[in-house]
Amino acid sequence: MCKENKTDRVLELLKKYGYHSQSYNILRSDKSYFYSFSGIDGVIAYVVKANVAMAAADPVCDPSNIHSFVTEFRMFCKERKLLCCFQSITERCKDILEDMGFGMIKIGEEPIFDLTQFSLEGSKFRGLRKNINQAKKQGLLIVEYHPLLERQPKWEKDMEELSAIWRKFKGSGEFSFLIGEPALGNPEERKYFLALLDNKVEAFVVCTPVYTRNGIYFDVMRRQEKTLNGLPQLLFTESFRILKEQGYTMATLGTAPLSYEHIDDPEQSRIIKLALKLAFNRLGHFHRFKPLYKFKKQFGPTSWEGRYLAFSPSRFNPVILYALLKVYDPTSVTRKLLNQLNFDWESINKIKDVPVDFIGSTSESVIKGIKVTSHKAVATTKKTLQKIPIIQSKKYQTKKEE
Repeated sequence: MCKENKTDRVLELLKKYGYHSQSYNILRSDKSYFYSFSGIDGVIAYVVKANVAMAAADPVCDPSNIHSFVTEFRMFCKERKLLCCFQSITERCKDILEDMGFGMIKIGEEPIFDLTQFSLEGSKFRGLRKNINQAKKQGLLIVEYHPLLERQPKWEKDMEELSAIWRKFKGSGEFSFLIGEPALGNPEERKYFLALLDNKVEAFVVCTPVYTRNGIYFDVMRRQEKTLNGLPQLLFTESFRILKEQGYTMATLGTAPLSYEHIDDPEQSRIIKLALKLAFNRLGHFHRFKPLYKFKKQFGPTSWEGRYLAFSPSRFNPVILYALLKVYDPTSVTRKLLNQLNFDWESINKIKDVPVDFIGSTSESVIKGIKVTSHKAVATTKKTLQKIPIIQSKKYQTKKEE
C-alpha cells in the first residue's frame, strides 16, 4: 500500500473514532501503523526507539474494541521483544489498560474548554481582560489565515522566520510524535490563527481537529523572542471566539505536564517523577513559552482531563524515558538534549545512597549517575541502560523501527 493510501485510511479512521486531542498528529510520517489481524476497525500509531514500541495516544477505534485491540498490539510487541507503551492516553483508555495489567503513571492534565459556555465576564477574568485590552491598544489584530483559499506570501514569510527563530533556539528541527508542525506546504485540515501588527505576523498558532468531539487542539505556537504585553492572551481568546462562531464546541490547549500519580511503589514513584519532570521540562523549554498550566487561572477551563503513560510489563523501566525523549525529538536528543540531561540526572543521585556511575554513550552524549532503590535495582537499571545505544537487531525491525 502506498504512503498516500495509508494516510487516507488513517484519516478515515480518525474521522470515525478520533477522540484524543492530539490524534491528528498520528498522520505525521514518523509513525508505523498497526492494524488488527482479527478485523477490528481501527489503527494504533507507534514509533520504535531503544526496543520500546511507543504508541501515540489512544488506539483509534470504537471504545468497545480497545481491550481486544490492545491485546493484539501487546502480543505483536512481545513477539518482537519490545516493551509496549502508550503515551498520553485519555482517562477512558487508562481504565481499560489498567485492568489489563499495564503499569500506569499520570503524566499531566489537559484543560478542556466548552466553547458554548466560554466567556470573559466576571471578576476572575479582570486581569485577563486587562492584558487583552493592552494588546488591542498596541494595535494587535487576530485573524484566521486560510492558505488553501488564498496564499499570503508575506504572512508565510513572517511565519517561516518565526519558526526559524524557534528552531535556532532549539538547536534542531521540529518536534514529532504527538507534537505537530506548521506544515504550511501541506496545510490539509489545520487551522492557523495569526497575531498581526501593521500586517506583520508577531505570533501564530496552528490548530488541528478533534473529530469526534467537534473540537480543536491548539498544537503549535510560534512568536517573537520579545512579545507585546497581552499578545498570548489576545491570540487565544480571539481564536476561541472565532471557533465558537464557526460552531465548534470544544477547544484544548494541550496537556499541562507533571501531575503525577503512581501509587504502587512510593520509592519508584519518586524516581519516575524526577525522570518525567526532566523530560517534560526539556520539551517545554524548547517550546519557548510558558507551560500551559500557568494559563489555567487566566482562561478558566471548563474541566481538566488526566493524561497517562501506560507500559507493559507493569514495572517501570528507565529505558522508557530515553525512548520518550527520542520519539518527541529524534534529531537532537543525542546531542544538545542529552548533554543537558547530564546535569539534570545528578539531582536523581539524591534518591538513595547507592550510586551507579553509569556512562552510556549515544552520539558522544552521556547519561550519568542514576541511583535507584536497591542493589538489585541498581544492577537491573545499569544492564538496561547499557542497551540504549545498541541498534536493534534486523530480525525484529519493521519498516519504521529504529
